Amino acid sequence: MLILIEITKDKKNAQSVLEKSIKSSLRCLGKKNVGHPGGNADQTIYSNGNRLLWVAFGGLTYDQPTLRYWNAFGVYDSKNKAQNITVEINIPVDSNTAQVSGFFAKDSRTGDVFLMHSGRIGGGRPGIGKSAFLVWSKANLVEVADAQGQIRHGIIVGKINQIDFVQNIEKFVLNVKKFKDYVISDEVGRDGFNKKVQEFDRYNKEFSGKKWGERSSEFEYITYHGDIVQKIYEKRMGELQKDEEVFNSVPIDLFVKKLGFITEIYEVKTGVGRQILYTAIGQLLTHSAIEGAEIKKFLVIPSAEKIPDDLIRAISFLDIQIYFFKVIRVGSKTIIELE
Repeated sequence: MLILIEITKDKKNAQSVLEKSIKSSLRCLGKKNVGHPGGNADQTIYSNGNRLLWVAFGGLTYDQPTLRYWNAFGVYDSKNKAQNITVEINIPVDSNTAQVSGFFAKDSRTGDVFLMHSGRIGGGRPGIGKSAFLVWSKANLVEVADAQGQIRHGIIVGKINQIDFVQNIEKFVLNVKKFKDYVISDEVGRDGFNKKVQEFDRYNKEFSGKKWGERSSEFEYITYHGDIVQKIYEKRMGELQKDEEVFNSVPIDLFVKKLGFITEIYEVKTGVGRQILYTAIGQLLTHSAIEGAEIKKFLVIPSAEKIPDDLIRAISFLDIQIYFFKVIRVGSKTIIELE
């Protein structure tokens, strides 16, 4: 499982690796004016060009109630005098407060370190918030345990020493920007987005107190969970029939409603180990019993791994259908294919 990195020295080391990884992948563009809610300031930024990720590191911030490493991210626009911050992924230094949205977590099995974000997106505008972002992005909230055994949840932005780390950060930042642009457009009303957010919150409240995060040590595909769900969403939206709607929530990766009743449920898992599949089967059976109706159940798993024979029989007996996905890496790029 993932363990919260709480010791100040370990955070400093992780922050150092993060900065080196980014600086080795992006070009230094020198000092640029960077805009943030408190005003503007000149910062050294790193980017590979127009409409791509830019990053600035502000070091330790002493002018905030919580001492933190300041990490700012945006989408570079050469026409702008000041580069706008899309999202900050700051790391608290001397504390582990959840009031700061960024944190580091370590895989207890492999020792791999991940950059995490709580999902709490700010923007100073109605409609921009955590639930709305999770609905729009379909990002996966993963469980992270602290030293006292308490659980907090976060989105895996990327593994800090992996070759596609900067690509994963860019994907996250572009998603946040697209989300904010979407909220300020008039698409929200036309798409019935607010209804989807209300549905999301309703299911989260219904399952409050229950843990629904990922507890596996197999994190190879977890970074791409949102992309996989998005692929299923696009496929299902392309097949949408009259009176059908597609939703997602924290406990349920994706579900379809027709005339207000759930008709399909999709559960994405990033491995096929016994415990993972036991959990997936339990989730599908539990959620499909919500309204006492006949609901189609779909399990989405990586194609490269073999499912134990007895579990194949159980999945078939329980009338659970399987979709497979592949994560294909081409250099530093990652492509998701749904089979």
